Amino acid sequence: MRTLCFLLTGIWTTLVVSQDSGLRVQTQQGEVLGSFVTPTVRQFLGIPYAVADRWEAPNIPPRREELFKADRFGDSCIQMNSAANLEFLNLTGSPPLNVTESENCMSVNVWSPSIDRKQRTAVMIWIYGGGFQFGTSNFPTYDGQFFVRDNDDVTLVTFNYRLNVFGQPHAPQLANSTTGVNFGLLDIDAAIQWVHDNIANFGGDPARMVLFGQSAGSAAIDLYTIAHPDDERITGVIEQSGSVSGGSQSGIGPNNSTNWNTLADAVGCGTNPDDAQLACMKQVPGRTLEDAVVNTNSNLGLVIDNITVFGDITSRVADGNFLKVLLLVGSTQHEGDIIVVGTELLSPLGFAQPLVTELLADLFTYSALTCPTGAAALVRTKAGVPAWRYHYQAVFRDISTRPDLRAWHASELPIVFGTYNQTTEIAKTPEEIALSSYIQSAWVAFARDPENGLSDFGWPTYDPTGDSLIELGNFFNKSGATFGRADQLDLVCSKSDTLATITALVSSLLLP
Repeated sequence: MRTLCFLLTGIWTTLVVSQDSGLRVQTQQGEVLGSFVTPTVRQFLGIPYAVADRWEAPNIPPRREELFKADRFGDSCIQMNSAANLEFLNLTGSPPLNVTESENCMSVNVWSPSIDRKQRTAVMIWIYGGGFQFGTSNFPTYDGQFFVRDNDDVTLVTFNYRLNVFGQPHAPQLANSTTGVNFGLLDIDAAIQWVHDNIANFGGDPARMVLFGQSAGSAAIDLYTIAHPDDERITGVIEQSGSVSGGSQSGIGPNNSTNWNTLADAVGCGTNPDDAQLACMKQVPGRTLEDAVVNTNSNLGLVIDNITVFGDITSRVADGNFLKVLLLVGSTQHEGDIIVVGTELLSPLGFAQPLVTELLADLFTYSALTCPTGAAALVRTKAGVPAWRYHYQAVFRDISTRPDLRAWHASELPIVFGTYNQTTEIAKTPEEIALSSYIQSAWVAFARDPENGLSDFGWPTYDPTGDSLIELGNFFNKSGATFGRADQLDLVCSKSDTLATITALVSSLLLP
């Protein structure tokens, strides 16, 4: 009896302390229990924000009667572990993805300030990249605690969304869906709604929610602004190295039933696209299905469904038919380095060719990211929407670990999140630490007040003919910003179609 009393007393004390410390939080689905990741930062991991059967739109999770312990990341969505994707992760120098994967993967993570700090904070919602093929919120680079630890008036949220064949299956049987067939994008909508409905109880302000993401995550944000032109939940967006409104819509196309049928045939469901085939595909184990995607080299990008992704993106944006919230947009100076190096390492040569690597990488960088980024900023400006444009140019030895990896695609992420200290082999420089603090302060200033935050921070709004290009971490100021002219950076962008053609031609000639 005495043991039972001690046990009950301990449980009661834990619950009271948790409630008094702000670790016990009510959501619409029930209470969750978080923890302190630092003395001033509360952490809540793996909270379900939606449920869905395979290739169905997400729904609100059922209400729970029991307390949910939010002490670990939820399962990651099933990853496309192709050789190219694995090589990309290897070149980033980050730990390999060693995560539990399942289709029950729609969960959200929240880092919020302790209740003795400012509450009703701005909310930053992160959307990871990975080409809509791989990626997870359970990735060390995306740890949100440092944003919240080192900056007041901010809560940070990350979440998982469905990918590859589970996110956009290209099944002809689903082509007439009234909800859309890009299920990963529907998950993103559901996550935003969950945050809006619940974040106040975590200390966030649902009237100040900003989206930020990189690569595919950035493109998803751009697509969100086009699909939701009248949205009232989001007050600003930060797009890092990825947009569609600037004209770069690679990977977006019509439903590809050929790829679907090839995949279905590979797993024993046949090539007849009828209801029986779809029912069969729904029964194939998730990992088996994803392995078949890799083995058949199925290209399953976003699908034009005119609900989540429109076929007339360029004209819609030109007509001003998009969500007119303020924009911070940018790219890295040498985006293509990691793409080209990875391709060369996987080629029969097995090594990156000097000079050829840099030439191909620079061509790719301009045609795929630099020029579209400038166009995305310009179209906002023409529509009367203030925008800011940055160009990340920093190179640090612990991040760019090869001489042919300069300011590569995603190299800014450890600096943005303050997670550059994951490796201990190479010492962090004072400039690296200072630049991380500087960029975080800018991102938070934008989130707190998209209209005035960056102007107060000293950054000029975008004007391609003025000194408004925010150059981050370059030779002249490794720990902060210098300001240059965007029209000089974009000098060749008027020939973007020619650039893309030359890139393709040079690649075919020089890459085995």
